[in-house]
Formats: sequence, structure tokens, C-alpha cells
Amino acid sequence: MSTAIPARRLPRVTPGIAGGLTGLICGLLALGPALRPGYLLFYDMVFVPRLPLSARTLGIDGSVPRAVPNDLVVALASSLLPGWLVQKILLLAVFVLVGSGVGGMLRTRTGAVAAAVCAAWNPYVGERLAIGHWGFLLGYAVLPHLARATAAWAGDRRGGRARTARWTVLMALTGSTGAVFGLLVTACVLLAGAARWGRRLGRTAVALGFFLLANAVWWFPFLFLAPRESGDPAGVSAFMARADTPWGVVLSVLTGGGIWNRGVWFAERSGVVTSGLALLGVVAAVGALARSGRLREPLVRGVLVAGVIGAVLAFGSALPGGRGLVTWIVREIPGGGLLRDSQKFAAPWMLAVALGAGMLAEVVRRAGRRLQAAPAAVALAVAVAALWPVATLPGLAWGAGGKWRAVDYPPAYRQIAEVIAAQPQGSVAVFPWTLYRRYAWDHRVVVLDPWQRLVDRDVLVNDDLPLSDRVVRGESTRARAVGDALRSGDPVPVLRREGVTLVLVQTDQPAQPGIVTGLPVLARAPGLVLMRVPGAVGDATPAPTPTAWTGLGGLALAVLGAAGLTVAERVRTGSRR
Repeated sequence: MSTAIPARRLPRVTPGIAGGLTGLICGLLALGPALRPGYLLFYDMVFVPRLPLSARTLGIDGSVPRAVPNDLVVALASSLLPGWLVQKILLLAVFVLVGSGVGGMLRTRTGAVAAAVCAAWNPYVGERLAIGHWGFLLGYAVLPHLARATAAWAGDRRGGRARTARWTVLMALTGSTGAVFGLLVTACVLLAGAARWGRRLGRTAVALGFFLLANAVWWFPFLFLAPRESGDPAGVSAFMARADTPWGVVLSVLTGGGIWNRGVWFAERSGVVTSGLALLGVVAAVGALARSGRLREPLVRGVLVAGVIGAVLAFGSALPGGRGLVTWIVREIPGGGLLRDSQKFAAPWMLAVALGAGMLAEVVRRAGRRLQAAPAAVALAVAVAALWPVATLPGLAWGAGGKWRAVDYPPAYRQIAEVIAAQPQGSVAVFPWTLYRRYAWDHRVVVLDPWQRLVDRDVLVNDDLPLSDRVVRGESTRARAVGDALRSGDPVPVLRREGVTLVLVQTDQPAQPGIVTGLPVLARAPGLVLMRVPGAVGDATPAPTPTAWTGLGGLALAVLGAAGLTVAERVRTGSRR
């Protein structure tokens, strides 16, 4: 007598899983050779072998917490894994997370794949990746997951509130820009709910309170610990959206591009045919979204409204009157500097476009079946509807055509870092007195000075941002004092006054304006000279005051709150079974 062995059922591939797998494929194709061991170092993309867990990383050292708390995530991860591996994991996570998130918004795997392609392969992702804004992209990738969780809460579905809390905490870990994306989408989805207006407003107020708690890690030190100076209003003009297509600023932004830095534009965006096809794709996607019959859903309506608001913020400063308004906000309102790089707010719009792209593929598939077209013709039509983002941005493929190349730090950097670590307390000033470098070992691409991350102590650099037509003033008064001293004569007395005990000169730079010489040399290595400032006494690093820990305490309370809501929901669910 034989006993039949039941066949094992394969797990069902949900739209979310299909979107995640599609995002992974897009990430592998986009990064390509950049995934080799080593570091991607260009513009603001700076990772190091091990990021120190310091007061600066935690956002409690009194400087502007620009990379808080995403640097905290990197510091913790790089204590367990090599820094280059942490970088590659985070970059691939952008593609997988955004693909799975937007894919889960669709009802079919066909729609999920198309939506994931559009969300993972577009000018917004390409240009922000090329300029090194990985934190922005992680916030963009978490956005659809937060939107879905908030929609569950708005629809009174089980676990929606706990899921919203968890994704709000994860969004907070991506940094201030991603958090603002998340707040915008959360508010729009909750206000688009079907409940009475009083309940919608109450839920929105609760979400805002939780947002403030989770994000206190960056807004609290900015408001109460960082230097009290308004942002340079020149930054509004410098960082406003630009037309990277022949169709002007507005349409460039609506197709996902328009970043201010011409150096990271993709060549095909300047062509009438490719940029025109991209524009047609966006119009078709938004049209499919508007005619999908799903606009009554809080998720779809909220994402669309948030996308429109984000798009207006993205190109608003480039319109007549918009520049003056944003300049006033940057100058007069604390935290207004978040609006300077305006094109970044196109993220919610691209989420809405991706959702529409998925619906467009579903419409094409249904139409083909209704017309009883040949399966091959239907498949071809669906492929065209799904792959237009790739066809209109081929330059993103394979590490932007091989531009993104992994490199290793020279042994000299580790040698000098060890010498610095062995010296008494004090700040290190890095010269030449410029913010960005071009290293021969990094193929002479423009990259932010890495020494603030390579050593575990206060590093003083020139934080003025030089652009092609202007210089945007930095925020550090100490750096400004050193710069003024360099221009007027001998900077050594100012270095002593600012507690600078060590001077590091990078001698391998193409141009070397503003170099300090004539000081006693502590160590030499290829391309580097470390010198001591005679008579300088570096103060011991002061212990952060209890007030400085308030922001981290807010994040900790948010984590505990999200965990408590999750446990309570599971206990309630278990008791009902």
C-alpha cells in the first residue's frame, strides 16, 4: 500500500513580493560594477571603513545635524560590517524597498512590476544617486510603505496604527528630508480617509505628535544646540530646480528630473525624443491613475494630493514670486533651509507617477484581453507600458555607464588616522581650505572631504559651498574665522584660539589655495602631511548636557511606543482567536 505524499505548495508571489524582486533587478542593473568591493566616493556620497559613534554622529555636538540620524545607522552598522558593504546594502535597499512598497499598492503582479520599474528607475533616483544623496533616497523608498500603513489606519483595518508608528520610526532614521516626505504623505492619506472630519483631524494630530517625537533626534538639536544663524538666502537661487530637458523647469520636475547640479544630469534628458517620450509616459500614467476608479481610496487619493503638493514645492522657487517667498522662509523661519534644495520634494510626485504607471500596465493588459488580441501582442503592449522608464533613461544602467566605480582608501589614510588618534585632545583643521576634493586614487571625481568621518574627533573644514557662479556661505562660525584669517594673513593665532591642535594638509590636490605651512611636522605619508600647532591647547571634549540628549530620548520613546503598539495589537488579535 503506497501513501501519496502531498505536493508542497510554493508560497504565493504577492504584488509586494513581485515589486520587491523587480526593484532588486533594477538595483543590480543600475549599480552594476559599483557593487564590487570598495567605496563609492563622489559628491556627497562618502562612506568610510568604520564611522565613529561620536557626539557628531548622535547630533549632540552643537553642529547643524544635517546627517542625523542616518549617520547613526551607518555608525552602528559599520561596527559590525565593513563600511563598503554597509554602503552597498543601503543602496540596494533603496531599490528593493521602493519596489516592494509601491508594488504592494497594486492589485496584480503585472501592475506591481510596472510600478516598481517606474519607482526604481527614473531621473529622480538617478540624479539623487549621482549626487550622493542616499539618505533622501532611503526616505523615498520608505514612503510607499508608510503610505500603505497609514491607509490601513485611515480605513480602520487591524494593525494600521501600529504599522504607521513602525514605519514613521523607520522614516525618521533616514533623516530630516525623508521625514518631511513622510509627514506630508501621512497627513494627506489620513485626511483623505472615509471617517468623519473630526476623527480624521484627530488622527492627523496624533500622527503629527508621533512624528515630532520620532524626529526630535534632528529637529531638537537644530533648534536648541546648533548655531543660531539663518541660512544663506543665496542658496535658494543656487539650489532651486533647473530645466534638464527642453520642456522647461515645470515639466522637467514632473518627469522626475530638474536637480540644480548640471554635473549629474543624464545626457538623454536633453534630447527632444527621449525626454518627450518620458513626458508622454508620465501623462499616460497620471491619466490612468485619475481614471482608475480608485481615487475614492484614501491611499490613492492621499498619495496623489501629496504628490501634487510635493511637485509644487519642487518647482515653486523657480516660478515668478516663488523665489522671493522661499528666500524669506529660509532667512526668517528656523529650519526654513530645508526648502533650499527644492527639487527633492518631487519624491511624493514620483510615487504617484509610479502608482499610475502600474495602473497603466493593468489597463493595457485588460484592454488587450477584452479585444481578444494575441497573447504575444498583449505581452508586448504590457512590456512597453512597463518599461518606458528604462527606455527613456538608459544612462542609469551599469553604474551610470561605468562612472560609479568602487575604490579603496590608500594605506596612508589609515596611517595618518592612527597618528591623529594617538594625539592629545584638540580639533583638526584640514587644508587646502576647500570643501570638496579631487583624488587621483578616486579617478579625480568631485567628492566631499572625507576626514570628518575618518577620525573620531572634531574636524574643522571650510563648509562654504563653491558653485560655478557663486559661493553659498556655510554655517560654521569657527570655519568662517579660519577662512577670514587665511585671507588676511597668518591663520595660526586663530587656529590656536579655536582649539585646533593639528593641521592636516592634503598635498595631492589639483589646486592648493589656502594651505598652512611652516608648522612642526608630526607625520608624512603619500599625499598627506600632519602638523602640530605650537602653543595650541585643545579642550577635552565636553560631556553633552542632559538637554543635548533630549532629541535621542524622543526617538527612543518613539521606538518604545511603536513596539508597545505592535505588542498590544498582537495580544488583542490573539485573544480574538
